[in-house]
Amino acid sequence: MAAAGFGGRGRARALCARWLAIWGRGLLLAAAVLLVGLGTVRVVGLVASQLADGDDFTPYWNGAAAVAAGQDPYAWVSTARHQETADYIYPPPLALLLAPLTRVVDYPTARWLWLALGAAFVAVSVALVWRTSGLRARGVSALACAALIGLWPSLVSALAAGTLSPMLLLAVAGAYASLRAGRPLVAGGLVALAGYSKSFPALLAVYLLLRGRWRACLGVAATGIALLTWTLLALGWEAHWRYLSGVVPAQRFWFGATSNVSLTGVVTRLLSENPFTTPVAAAPVIAPASIALAAAALLAATACAVWRLPADWESESLGFGLAVTAMLLVSPINGNGNLILAIIPLTAAAARVQADWPRGLRWLLIASLLLALPVEFGELAPVRAWYLEQGAQVPVTELFWRQGWGNLLLDGPFCGLIALWALVLRLSLQRAGQRRVSGVCPAGDAAGLLAGRAPRARGELA
Repeated sequence: MAAAGFGGRGRARALCARWLAIWGRGLLLAAAVLLVGLGTVRVVGLVASQLADGDDFTPYWNGAAAVAAGQDPYAWVSTARHQETADYIYPPPLALLLAPLTRVVDYPTARWLWLALGAAFVAVSVALVWRTSGLRARGVSALACAALIGLWPSLVSALAAGTLSPMLLLAVAGAYASLRAGRPLVAGGLVALAGYSKSFPALLAVYLLLRGRWRACLGVAATGIALLTWTLLALGWEAHWRYLSGVVPAQRFWFGATSNVSLTGVVTRLLSENPFTTPVAAAPVIAPASIALAAAALLAATACAVWRLPADWESESLGFGLAVTAMLLVSPINGNGNLILAIIPLTAAAARVQADWPRGLRWLLIASLLLALPVEFGELAPVRAWYLEQGAQVPVTELFWRQGWGNLLLDGPFCGLIALWALVLRLSLQRAGQRRVSGVCPAGDAAGLLAGRAPRARGELA
């Protein structure tokens, strides 16, 4: 009787869990459909409204048009004026790639094509990351997938502004998937392409070095040399020198922008004079020293964790995600649109949470919630309406959320990155500790030891 009672209750609990899982998947699917619909309307509306004034795609187009006309895309550096938002400030490859397009279509057509291309890049990237990470949408643990919703505001921002972030996401996601598929040369080539397109993804080459992925490092070097040779032949060394000596130093102007979700952005807004906020105090010595010390500590902790991870794919996935998060945090300029790259550490962490369900779920969802917060309250409709009612007479640096400690109100996404980095770091260290304590080897290493062969190199996956 008692056994039958326990069996009945067990079946009831299993049936309840099954229905909860079905309803959970349904809710996630409904939320995804709703977000896609609302996001599409929002993005299309913003792109249409900015065709006249321009957005982030405008400097790409201007640089490409200059190259197509046989001119230097960095000619503005030689003038006496300050950098304007329409000036081309990116490494040479993007201008060279877009140059042929300027001869066949006008700017509005190119902008809509760029939006379509960005959306396609994101769709392919999500499919690659999902398949590679091992994340699943089955059972109660599918709730971990809800963490990806936190990246939706950044995705809308990236597509609406026409940033380079979708292309960077495709390159980094492609490198991640290529490592899993055993194509290290392709992975290295994609890291080099991303790094030569917007500099900061080049930090992923350090991850490849720490993991002993020598063929991937060879891919980085070969592709980097090929790209540099191509741009040198196309533009000459003078344009490259002008980029390094004129364009790069001019970017300090943007360190304090509210959209800069990085260590540099947070410290600059709080401790340095800048055109975007009123700092707590101007500390021209303390600010850069604080940035350097914090970045060094974060990179050292990341490198230690990456180095200690074993050579199975789950560990590699966590390590790659940790490197991506650290890359976003230490980049001097990390626009909020770049947060879509955090899909890699989010899915790696979510897959690990599903494996140890539900350990880590709370921090995963907290990080996702923080990532979804705005980087500027003016983006919120009620705040924007209030500001317009004031006749837009209030200087932006005098808005309460841009004054002193009020600047911290804009740092929700930065705190989300920090929380995500800490979570993936903890999962990585736990993974390394479990493997070391248990003494378990990947199957291939165990077979090799029995046969009298040396263990596999760090760069070879189980």
